[in-house]
Amino acid sequence: MKHLLIGINAKFIHSNLAIRYIQAFGEIKGLIIDYSEYTINQSLDYILDEIIKQEPNSIGFSCYLWNIEMIIKLVQMIRLIRPNMSIVLGGPEVSYNPKTWMMQYPEIDYIISGEGEIPTVHLFTCLEKDCEDGFMKIGSLTYRSQGLIKQNPQEVPMSMAEVPFAYKKDLLDLEHRIIYYETSRGCPFNCEYCLSSIEKGVRFRPLHMVFEELQFFLDQGVSQVKFVDRTFNAKKSHSMAIWTYLRDHDNGKTNFHFEITADLLEEEDILFLKTVRTGLFQFEIGVQSTNHETIVDINRQTDFEVLKERVLALKANGNIHLHLDLIAGLPKETYQAFGKSFNDVMAIRPEQLQLGFLKVLKGSKIDEQQEVYGIVSRKHPPYEVLKTREMCYEDLRKLKDIEVLLEYYYNSGQFSNSIAYLMDLFDHPFAFFEALREYWEVEGLHHVKHHKIKFYDLLYVFGQQESNVCQDILAQWLIHDLCLQEKPKKWPDFAHVKEGLPPEIKNFYYKDDPAEPLFMAYEGYNIKQIIRMTHVEEYDFNPLLGLNEKGVNHIFYNYKTRDKMTGQAIATRIRL
Repeated sequence: MKHLLIGINAKFIHSNLAIRYIQAFGEIKGLIIDYSEYTINQSLDYILDEIIKQEPNSIGFSCYLWNIEMIIKLVQMIRLIRPNMSIVLGGPEVSYNPKTWMMQYPEIDYIISGEGEIPTVHLFTCLEKDCEDGFMKIGSLTYRSQGLIKQNPQEVPMSMAEVPFAYKKDLLDLEHRIIYYETSRGCPFNCEYCLSSIEKGVRFRPLHMVFEELQFFLDQGVSQVKFVDRTFNAKKSHSMAIWTYLRDHDNGKTNFHFEITADLLEEEDILFLKTVRTGLFQFEIGVQSTNHETIVDINRQTDFEVLKERVLALKANGNIHLHLDLIAGLPKETYQAFGKSFNDVMAIRPEQLQLGFLKVLKGSKIDEQQEVYGIVSRKHPPYEVLKTREMCYEDLRKLKDIEVLLEYYYNSGQFSNSIAYLMDLFDHPFAFFEALREYWEVEGLHHVKHHKIKFYDLLYVFGQQESNVCQDILAQWLIHDLCLQEKPKKWPDFAHVKEGLPPEIKNFYYKDDPAEPLFMAYEGYNIKQIIRMTHVEEYDFNPLLGLNEKGVNHIFYNYKTRDKMTGQAIATRIRL
């Protein structure tokens, strides 16, 4: 009998950890389980054809917000084509109300709620033995029997020491994809918008197992490992032991991403984190809101002033990429209050500010309180907020537009100097993004797909309409930002670049001293090749120090050596 698990990811770079766990646990129990992965960007016909070609007897789908609608369509088609195939659904999207799903979709034979390793392997074993009497003994299983839908009690969560390592001897199938890993399950907090709030307690994987598995990733030289622990630093002895191991066994290449609660960090933690290689760690820190009424209502235990102090200390270390999150549409937060939350977080100047929108997840506490809070959300996945008592639909749409611009112009890191210059000219950062959003709306720019260089021109034209913006200075910041990304092959329309090298720059490259220190990264290349691989730009101020240093400045851009935090070219002021 062939058992097949299906993961349908949001993007190609993502991977499904759950189906790998189940496959590995089945192997331990002597059961062969295959898995296949696809993306929501592939066609239904393609995925259906690939599944049918494998001729499974039973098939299990890993269900999430982003793929459930596609999965239901696949399930309905599979039932028509292979009426005797056993169809199993699992994952967070179907775990809360499995009976409802099975009543609504008769094509579904079984649903497994919550953690799936033990129940799925037990189910597939029963199917192989044709032992329906065994279904009633499988924890977390909802199934059909004699025309009824029956739901068993939840399986006792397995020890984290029993959870198998999800990865094989090599990672060839994960090349160019994110590798997910966990060292704990559960969350110590009870935020009302999160499904983790309905879990009780936190379970930790034994450290000796964690070290062995992390060493595997280090030896494989993977580019990034993303920890999916809900609050990685919930237990200090656990997190510090892992951070210390990774620092001491650093391979100089692999990056590790953690979701942490910053206000749990202590001074000694921050001092330790200062000692790690630049780029070794990346922290995602959930702020969600700085509005006190909102924080109280969603049962979030965060002291923003403490969080801010800790994050600023991390930022001062200068070696860890910081990604801070906000959620729009939470209870008691007006549009103006959200603007304040935005400004509070932007004052920290994180590398990224992720603006998300409340999703009223089935089974979450906020779902139960939706009417009390006056929240109106979509009735279909992803159940995103449409309006609240405090924030109308139109205001949320404005924030949606701002989210897009935030991704383009701030989170991309491609306009860091230009955006910093512009934000400082407005009363506050949120006012800048509001003005930019209005410009895009008036010009209809959201309706058109723009080439990368076009974003520079659009920001320049926006600046032309703002009386407090010096166009010449903005143009130079934009050119500096462009040159930090790559040697320009195409210039924005406002740049008016002349062909060929100016005499003074040409003299810099062809001067008598061939051992120019700036050229050391280009050993073995001749001057013509170095000219093609580097760039020199002239400015009316020193963009490396800011507007206070006026006068002609020339900046040399080295694209062979890049900043380990930002990935930008190394820029150096030169004297001609």
